[in-house]
Amino acid sequence: MYFFHTLIGFVLTQTAYAQGDIWKEYKKSLGQSGGGSGGDFLQNLAFRTGDTALKFITGGAVLAIMFGGIKMITSAGNDEGKESAKKIVMFAVGGLILAMASQAVIKFTSRFVESFAG
Repeated sequence: MYFFHTLIGFVLTQTAYAQGDIWKEYKKSLGQSGGGSGGDFLQNLAFRTGDTALKFITGGAVLAIMFGGIKMITSAGNDEGKESAKKIVMFAVGGLILAMASQAVIKFTSRFVESFAG
């Protein structure tokens, strides 16, 4: 059985490599156009994945700030509730700042590497 899977895998791999611009098909499935190499495709995919993750992190931080604000309003003068809400808002703002800083670092690094790669 292992031999059969290896043989089929070898045949399919050779067929895939024989089809000229296979990366165009992958890029087309992601809504991108144009030519390019596999490295360009993987780089673009990594940047898009990172941007999506940063959007989720930023959204979560904004929701945490809103939750902390609501908790502060509903604490009704209770000092423990107010301190807990302050901590939530403080950590959420810190997370939001880190998310924005990480996005800036990613863009700076990509431009820095592209300047050397050409």
